Amino acid sequence: MTFSQHHKLGPLKFIIYAAEMQEVVNRHGISFHGFADNSQLSKHMQVSEIHVEKHAMVDCITDIEVWCRSHGLKLNTDKSDVIWLGIRQQLSRMSQPDKDLHLLSGTLKASETARNLGVIIDQQLTFDMNARACSKACFYHLRRIQQIRRFVDDWSLRLLVHALITSHLDYCNGLFANCNMAVRQWLQRI
Repeated sequence: MTFSQHHKLGPLKFIIYAAEMQEVVNRHGISFHGFADNSQLSKHMQVSEIHVEKHAMVDCITDIEVWCRSHGLKLNTDKSDVIWLGIRQQLSRMSQPDKDLHLLSGTLKASETARNLGVIIDQQLTFDMNARACSKACFYHLRRIQQIRRFVDDWSLRLLVHALITSHLDYCNGLFANCNMAVRQWLQRI
C-alpha cells in the first residue's frame, strides 16, 4: 500500500503516521512491515481458513482507509497489490473471487506476481520471473556495453560491467536458488 500524499509529509511526520498505522494493523492480528513509504500486510492461513482470515484482512484495510482519511491521506488502491502464496495444489483450490479483496473504495484484484523492493515475487516463490527480469536487464546492458566497447578502455569496461551487470546478479541472488534449471542456466550465461 502506498500513500498518495507521502511526498507532502516531512520524514518525521511520515514516521509518526506509519507508527500509528501499525497500531491500527496490530488490532487485527495482521503482520505489518514497512520500508520507506511502502507498507505490507500479511497473514498466514490454511486454505480451510480463507474466508475468515480474508475477512480479517478486509476489515484491517478498511480501518486503514478510515485512518488515512482522518489524517488527510488516501490509500491508493491502484498501487496496491494482493498476492496469495502457496503450492500449486493449494492455489488451485481458490477461485478468483476467493482471491480478490472487496473494499468500500473498490476491489483489490489478486495478482500472480508482485514487486517488492525491486524483486518480483510469484505465487509459488520460485522467483523465475525475477530471474528472467534480471537476465533481461543484464543482457540489455551487455548489448549497450558491446556498442561502446571499442571507445572505452578495459578498466572502464570492467567498471561498467560491475556497475550494470554484476550489481543486478548480486542483488538478492540467494532467491535464484529455487528457480528452475533453465532459468539458472540463463543467469549462468551472463
